Amino acid sequence: MLNAIQIVTALFLMMAVGYYFAAKGILNETVATFISKLIVVVSVPASAIDNMLRNFDKTMLGDAAIAACVSVGTILSCLALAYGIARVFRVQKGRRGVLTVMIACANTIFIGLPVSQALFGEAASAYVLIYDMGHALVFWTLGVYIMSRDGHEKQPFFSMKTLKKLLSPGLLGLLAAIILVMLEVELPVFAAKTVSYFGGLCTPLALLYVGYVLKKTGLKQLRFGKDMLLVILGRIVILPALFLLTTKLCGLPQDMSKVFVAVAAMPVMNSIPIVAGEYGSDDAFSSQCLAVTMILSLLTMPVLMLLFQYIF
Repeated sequence: MLNAIQIVTALFLMMAVGYYFAAKGILNETVATFISKLIVVVSVPASAIDNMLRNFDKTMLGDAAIAACVSVGTILSCLALAYGIARVFRVQKGRRGVLTVMIACANTIFIGLPVSQALFGEAASAYVLIYDMGHALVFWTLGVYIMSRDGHEKQPFFSMKTLKKLLSPGLLGLLAAIILVMLEVELPVFAAKTVSYFGGLCTPLALLYVGYVLKKTGLKQLRFGKDMLLVILGRIVILPALFLLTTKLCGLPQDMSKVFVAVAAMPVMNSIPIVAGEYGSDDAFSSQCLAVTMILSLLTMPVLMLLFQYIF
């Protein structure tokens, strides 16, 4: 418990540095865009390759395939449950779809990856990316379609644009790492060091970016209403509980199960406000939910780590 609190404190300090730089104008939109691209295009794929090669072998790839299927099934179940919650609590039209997706889709890369690395070690990176394989598949197909129903222009369930989003650098890095593991390839020292160094950038850069997002959102403008409380409940309780149930039932390895449950408790996915705005959903509401869940998810991490001692 104490160790988890200290780790979360360190994460908040890195976020605070990003917030301070944003307040001073040092971390502006141009710099934030560069950081975001560096994380997504370079650091995340490098982390996938580095950690898969160091922590996986051929015999473990079957578990990875099963785990990805568990991720898809659990997130789909949560989408159905979240849609029912939105109808029962009479969430207003124009917001119902985005609320449903925010409950089911977590911030796997910008928050989930660095927090999992901090709490569970570098080996957690591979587990996060396995989780994200199923997560990305659901979000960029059914998730985007559900959000588009909030607006006037409906998005087709699948398109070439969707395919491009699915083939993200993180997923391609993971697939490359799986091929290397299957072929039992050992990278030369210069290549191994390169991916290790770039992979190590993920945590500090991601948290600097989070600090920038919090400053840009404007914490003073946040309003806690019924709909936001539903999103908070979904992010911190409903999806983690579903993942706890499914990982237990499917018999996933304990370390992987812990990472899956922890990632499920992460904040709202950072792409949701952007996609919501693009398709006419409530992007202002989703931005506020992103900011609030960023803070609350980190605050609840020590509690979750304490519960893990009794659950696993």
